[in-house]
Amino acid sequence: MTSPPSDDDTSPPSAGVRAESERFLDRPDGASLCVQAWGEHGAPPILILDGIGCAGWAFRRILPVLRDEFRILLMHYRGHGRSPNPPRPWRLGIDVLADDAEATLRSEGVDAAVLLGFSMGFQVSLETYKRHRDRVAGLISIAGPSGRAVAQFQGTDIVGHALPFLRAATRHASDLTMRLWKTLVPNPTLRRLGMQSQLNLDRIDMADIDFYLSQIARMSPELFLELLQQAARHSTEDVMPRVRVPSLIIAGGQDRFIPLSTMRDVAFTIPGAQWVVIPDASHALPAEYPEDAAEHIRRFARAALSGRGA
Repeated sequence: MTSPPSDDDTSPPSAGVRAESERFLDRPDGASLCVQAWGEHGAPPILILDGIGCAGWAFRRILPVLRDEFRILLMHYRGHGRSPNPPRPWRLGIDVLADDAEATLRSEGVDAAVLLGFSMGFQVSLETYKRHRDRVAGLISIAGPSGRAVAQFQGTDIVGHALPFLRAATRHASDLTMRLWKTLVPNPTLRRLGMQSQLNLDRIDMADIDFYLSQIARMSPELFLELLQQAARHSTEDVMPRVRVPSLIIAGGQDRFIPLSTMRDVAFTIPGAQWVVIPDASHALPAEYPEDAAEHIRRFARAALSGRGA
């Protein structure tokens, strides 16, 4: 474990809830991962594996509820939140992130944890189960598919087709792209236009969205698109029928990013998975319905981790 790079010291608490501890985990390829924790050592462990571009924003209102009972770990992906960009050539495959997750648990002295995957994070969770099965005591998906997330957007693969061109543009005009990225991503007008058809605006606090967009604006757009491409290519459909740990799938009935039919397929492919739909929730389910999500997570994790030590 090391200290964070000095140029990252001024960044705000990533999840919007001050971590009770924060450490940096060095990986063999030179990458450094920020690992934040809440709750007591030795309490039943939950590892949050977040969505692309995320570093805990959607769990801001869930963390204070869960930390009284569980040891909550939040691993910031490479180049996300308080984790610096990894050295080039970038290693951003879902398999690499899964190995990072296992290393995080090992470094914290955790034998097995419930993996809580939000959006793309459930791909990472399933890949972690595939590669490091003994580290996984249970799986939770919140609005997370088994793979090829970009292909699910609005029921089309338009984003997937555009990705190669966007990635090429960021590589060849990186300075201009970065300036535009930092200007446009947090823009309040564009924010509302872009979010009003995707979110339940009656439920979500726009301060949460501002926080999320500020996190993305700090990222390298090239790294963001590279990881998006990795998520678009990756699939763990073959893993789901072979899962042998308790699983909980929570979906939003109004999720326009990952269709309800996709989430239903996940729930009914994993043997014995619990299936929960929050009818009015969008893809930002944990931020829109934090109390409901926290209660489902609490009940499930309590049962899955019953009798297990950290």
